[in-house]
Amino acid sequence: MSAPTTPSTYKPKTIATPWNRKTVSMTDELPGTQFHAQVTQDGQVVVMTVDGELDISTVNDLAAYAQPVAASANDGLVVDLTGVRFLSSSAITELVRTRDSLPPTAVMALVAVNNRVVQPIRLSGIDRMMATFDDLPAAVAHVRGHTQAAPS
Repeated sequence: MSAPTTPSTYKPKTIATPWNRKTVSMTDELPGTQFHAQVTQDGQVVVMTVDGELDISTVNDLAAYAQPVAASANDGLVVDLTGVRFLSSSAITELVRTRDSLPPTAVMALVAVNNRVVQPIRLSGIDRMMATFDDLPAAVAHVRGHTQAAPS
């Protein structure tokens, strides 16, 4: 019998995108433990699409990826959690830290449709800290509208 694996066995895979951002995929050797994130841009708004499970075993990888993305999202950030199957309290804390990494005039919005993601967002209260939508176009429009209304 082999020894159990730990989160330290994660191996990132990066792929360049047209916006000089990265796609990262983390897969542990434990069955079913997976995290994937990709960054694209919708106009000037940065969209980070995340899928898989965001829990204690993936939160450090999420932090290493999301905080630099947020820091460079001058016109705002949308985190699309549509493909996320599980959202832990540690991942919620990381979403708040990601928001705190944004430039001062930028805002962050979330997209969530899975009840296993929506409920923790509501129960934690982060939906009062950042707008949460059930579709990507509405979230992008919100961030874009906030950015245009922000003082220069």
